[in-house]
Parts: sequence; C-alpha cells; structure tokens
Amino acid sequence: MSKIIKLFLKQGFTPVDTRVFKLGSVLPFDCYIQRFNGFFIVLESGTFLNESTYRKLVQKNLQIFVQTRKYEDYKTYVQRFSPQIGERHTSYETQELEEVLAQCYDMKSLLKQSQSLHDKLKIIYTYSKYLLNAWLQSKQRELVPVDAVSFLMEEFVFVANSEHLTLSKFNDFLDEEDDLAAHLVKVAFFAAMIGSHINLDFSDQKKLLIAAILHDVGKTELDEDLLHKSDFLSEFEYKLIQRHAEASAQMVRQSGLKDRVILNAIKDHHERLDGSGYPKGAKEDRISMFGKILAVCDMFDAMITIKPYRGAYSTYNALKLMRLEARDKLEMRYVNLLVKDLK
Repeated sequence: MSKIIKLFLKQGFTPVDTRVFKLGSVLPFDCYIQRFNGFFIVLESGTFLNESTYRKLVQKNLQIFVQTRKYEDYKTYVQRFSPQIGERHTSYETQELEEVLAQCYDMKSLLKQSQSLHDKLKIIYTYSKYLLNAWLQSKQRELVPVDAVSFLMEEFVFVANSEHLTLSKFNDFLDEEDDLAAHLVKVAFFAAMIGSHINLDFSDQKKLLIAAILHDVGKTELDEDLLHKSDFLSEFEYKLIQRHAEASAQMVRQSGLKDRVILNAIKDHHERLDGSGYPKGAKEDRISMFGKILAVCDMFDAMITIKPYRGAYSTYNALKLMRLEARDKLEMRYVNLLVKDLK
C-alpha cells in the first residue's frame, strides 16, 4: 500500500466495476475512493495485486474510482484480464482454471517490470499459489497442470540465480495457515534457497523446484477431515496418509511429466536416513539427493505453519529443533544451509 494522498477534486473521476480486478495482475492506473469532498489514492499505478491488495479492492460496498483521463488505461486492462465480465459459462470451474493458466504466461512480462528481488519473488509466489488453488478447485484435479508449473519454476530459477536468496527476501508474504497450495509453493521457495548453494546446473535446479512444488499433490486424494485432524491418528489413518508420496508421483506421471529425477524426489520426500520413513523405509544411500532436500524443506514448512493441534514455530526454533531431534533422519548439511540463509 502506498501512503494515502488526499485530493480535493469534485470532478474528473469515474467509478469502475470492481469485478474486473484480477489477482496476479498489475494495475496500470491509480485507484481512488471518495471521502467527503475529495478523493484518496488507495493503490498506485504499478501495484501488483497479491491476495492482500486484491481483497482491499473488492471489498463489499466499496466503490473504486479512476481518473477520467486514465479511463482508457482502465478499458485496456478490462480487455486484457476480464473479457468475460457479465458473461455466463457452462463450466465455471474449468473456465477459471483455463483463465489462470493463460494468465500464468503473463508473469514473465511482470517480472521484467519489477526492480527488486522481493517484488519478483512475491509475483512468483502469488502466481504459483493462484495456479495451484485454481487447479485444486477445478473439476480436472486428476490432471496436474505440469506445463504451467514447469514454466513458472523455470522463471523462478532465472530469478533465484540473479541474486542471493535469503529468507528475509520473502518471509513477509509467506502464509502461516495450513493450506496445501501455500505449502507446495513454500517448499519450492525453501528448496530454491538450498539449491542455490549446491552448484546445480539450470536444468537440475528446475527439476528440484518442480519436484518441490508438486511433492504433495497426491494429498488431493485424501479426505480433508483426515488431513486436518487435530487428534492422534489411528494406525489405519496413518497408513492412508503414507500413501500420498507415491500417489503424488503417480499423478504427476499420469499428467505427462515422466522425468525420473523429479518422480524419485517426490516419492522420497518422506524417507529418512535411519530407515524410519516411508513409503519404502529406504536408508541414506537409497534416498535420492533431491528427496533429501525436499524432506528438509517439507519438515521445515510443517513446523513454521499453524496446525490444528499446535501453533507455528518461529523459523529459528524450527531449525533449532530439526538440528537437535532429526540429526539421524535428515541430511544436516541441507538443514544448515537453511540456517545460513535465515537473514
């Protein structure tokens, strides 16, 4: 949010339809609200509509205005992002996913317009989460949008290689709630931090991030009540949840992505060095390198996320606990790389 600027003008402003605003877009005009005998800027031109800023614009009973001289910019925005306003679709959920898929490919131009690493990471986070949420809400959940995911993660690698990644570059916009789409994207962000330290080439960095952002898609086959149960799991319930690693790999494979490095990483992200993990109880040398990285990132995010049965750990306390209690289960050099990038 920019600072609020009051303009004592009674003419030159036109009300607009807030339904045209699209999550993940960049505003090409200033947005105003009317108060008493003047207008206030609430969002400036060039603002990226993440979830927070988007919600501010589409509040019930809030009328947004643009300067009349900028109305052509508003009309251009409508034509680009919201040609369907007022139309009815026979399959809304499918159309919504298709619309989001199309918008994902606009991200590249937004990244070029952004100056800071923080803003670029925020764009990637928002677009990735927006895509995954649209997919989760669609009627085509058995097919993961792997092409769009691959495109987003490729752009992420370009950004991650442009400047040193640290948690402080993006920690302020990470979600704390227990949400699957947010979890997948956060694990990809943490994997990017580790990947930037271990001399991976571009192709392998991209594979690591694709595996990270898809590692838990198989949870869509599980009951929501089971995933968010606040009490202890029964042995039967725990075995059901254990299936999600292989189910995730299977969904990705059936969606057309057959790279063994990616699939093995997804299958291995709950394996542990001492053999106490699942689905195969594999030990150190039998676990893929990317699987070991995802194990660290997955556990780290689980600990800093609010769960039905506990609050969220701070990033410092989460990593401290991982170093103390998971030394025989996780690859400590990857945990230490996260520690290194806390600042």
